[in-house]
Amino acid sequence: MRPDRPPGKRIGPAQQQSRPGGDSDEADSRLQPATANSPQCSWCHGPLPPRRRRFCCDDHRRRGQKSERVIENDSYADGVVRLIRSMGKRASADLEALEWLAGAADYARAALAMAVDGCRARGYSDTEIGMALGLPRESARQAVGQRFGRKRDVHTGPAESGAAG
Repeated sequence: MRPDRPPGKRIGPAQQQSRPGGDSDEADSRLQPATANSPQCSWCHGPLPPRRRRFCCDDHRRRGQKSERVIENDSYADGVVRLIRSMGKRASADLEALEWLAGAADYARAALAMAVDGCRARGYSDTEIGMALGLPRESARQAVGQRFGRKRDVHTGPAESGAAG
């Protein structure tokens, strides 16, 4: 790899002549595709073998497709709601499922309290948080304070010793 330019960047013939040292780009041209329009692997950006569309090998296909997956989006939240709803139906006939559902509700309450603390730390007011939770604007601040405790002062700096200097 040449230290005088970023990796993977090809230089033109005019720039080649002005470069100190005068060595050729033969080694670099073997690593790069011949033209900018030639197909290249979406993972490693190397040339594609014949009959391959996006990835040069199966390993790069697995890695590339895994990195393209988006899990936490609106459809993910809808899926979680559907799972909880179906678990509620199942829990109406099965005591083990009822126990699992009660445990999941406890985890959900703890996660909600953690999310509210995080929103407060980022500067959101209790009124904004309450409105995001679906509470009416007039009582949102009070309801959030009662449900999740009062807003705590978040101090991120060093603790003061209190000693007189």
